[in-house]
Amino acid sequence: MTNQVISEAEETQPLNRTQNGRGNNSEANLSGSTVQEEFHRELASEEDEPEISSLVPKIDEEQSAVWEAEEPESFPSKGLRWPAVLAGVGIGVAATLAGVYLVSGKNAPPPTQTKLATQAPISQTVTVAAVESAEVAQTLEATGTVAPYDLLPVLPQANGLQIKQVLVKEGDAVEKGQVMAILDDSVLRSQIAEAVAKVQSADSTVEQAQAQVQQAQSTQKETEAGVAQAVAGVEKAIADLAQVKTGVGQAEAGVNQAKAGVNQAKAGIASAQAKLAQAQREVNRTQNLATQGVISQQDLEKRKTEKETAVQDVNKTKADLNKAVEEQNKAAEEVRSAQAKVVNAEANISTARAAVTSARAKVNTAAATVSSARANVGNNAAGVRSNNAQVQQLQTQLEQTIVRAPDSGIVSERIGRVGDVSAGSQKLFSIIRGNKLELQLKVPETQVSQVQPGTAVSITSDSDKRIKLSGTVREISPLVDPQNRQATVKIDLPASEFLRSGMFLRASISTATAQGLKVPAKAILPQSDGSSIVYKLVGEDKVQAQPVVVGEITGGAVGDLTKAQVQIKKGLKAGDKVVVAGAGYLKDGDRVKVGSQ
Repeated sequence: MTNQVISEAEETQPLNRTQNGRGNNSEANLSGSTVQEEFHRELASEEDEPEISSLVPKIDEEQSAVWEAEEPESFPSKGLRWPAVLAGVGIGVAATLAGVYLVSGKNAPPPTQTKLATQAPISQTVTVAAVESAEVAQTLEATGTVAPYDLLPVLPQANGLQIKQVLVKEGDAVEKGQVMAILDDSVLRSQIAEAVAKVQSADSTVEQAQAQVQQAQSTQKETEAGVAQAVAGVEKAIADLAQVKTGVGQAEAGVNQAKAGVNQAKAGIASAQAKLAQAQREVNRTQNLATQGVISQQDLEKRKTEKETAVQDVNKTKADLNKAVEEQNKAAEEVRSAQAKVVNAEANISTARAAVTSARAKVNTAAATVSSARANVGNNAAGVRSNNAQVQQLQTQLEQTIVRAPDSGIVSERIGRVGDVSAGSQKLFSIIRGNKLELQLKVPETQVSQVQPGTAVSITSDSDKRIKLSGTVREISPLVDPQNRQATVKIDLPASEFLRSGMFLRASISTATAQGLKVPAKAILPQSDGSSIVYKLVGEDKVQAQPVVVGEITGGAVGDLTKAQVQIKKGLKAGDKVVVAGAGYLKDGDRVKVGSQ
């Protein structure tokens, strides 16, 4: 950033602009900040309008409106370029001044020499602002071409067929699977009809062979029924054996239980007899004590009662023992009966198994007959399968005569025409998948290192001023073109109805920040030659037209740049004071009166 004032020779020259035309898509320029693309038509609000009596004769309200329309209010939004609009604004200001001069000159008498000689110069009231140091963003200016993010070729799957219908055109939106074209399928349909006839003939032969199989299977089923019956006999015999063995087990369990009952009864008798003996001793002892008068008669009776109870218990346990012995004998008899049944059941199983062996021999004979018949069916079925495979292949080829979209998107190219003959390597259409576009910038190898993925990018168009987009650096090519020493930087573009593949766009990539100078945006006056000036305060009451090179606008909203600041790249130094309000009606050397902010 320089603080040196531009020389008189520089003041007469327009701003040095990089001419980025479509003929040089690879051009890129690193500047201290993004150069703005255009002005709004007004650069100051009506309440900031200065007195203009020192410039032109007094005019009526209708003529005054012409002057008011020329005082600017705001700058364009970030991303617009200055030079293309500066000339237009300058010409408009000049035309307005000329019109006012002609109108005022026509309606008012020219002043006399005496009045001009005696009239004192009038100072216009203005407001000023100091040039300040500030951090400004450094950007990389580059140009590039809009391209599809993913371009899908649509190729025919069938070769050598004529195109009958084309159902889409360039620019059409298509969905995945949508029919785009139809190829001639008449030959394929004839081939399918012939193959189907062969299949039907082979099916008839197979049906005859299958009838023979069914007859052999019927015989086989009869013999298998005999086997099943014999097997059922074996199974019944086995079941009977299992049941008999279960009875043996239950009988043996009964014997064991009866033995346990006998043992328990014997133990009960022994216990009861022991209690009886003890009760008898207690009676004898208490009898003597009662005779001696040591215990009462009541205690004696109690001991006698206990003895009687013991006698009853002994009798009961003897009865239980007899019953247990009877049950033991009965269980032993049941065991002997069950064991006899087991022997009988095992004999039945042997007989049933012999019947199964005989029946299975008959089944094997019938199965051999069935196998022979099935072999005949298999031979004929092979021919059917071959013919069916041919039909399936032809039907697949028939389906391939329908050309479908491989994915959703926009048709960007239609190459195939009705009457063309398809070829597998020749694409019929191109589809921009998802209608997603990217901007492919060409950046010199010396500046590629300044670009990082994820960096914000401002995008504009010379041909369509409606295109003002923000993108993001997605990918930086690892290869540099050896011919022009440039690398491709790919920018993700947001969806926009104004974008078209192949468009030429300008991009401003944020790379860093640096210390620079800034002034209020309303102090900048665009000139008809594309340059810009400010009015710098010289001394206390005089202004000087100072050419400046401007950079990026910061701090303002679209259409309202009251608080916006503009970077000064050349022409001023920190501390200089420039006119803000009233600058639009000054000329070099005018006397001014500095008012309050």
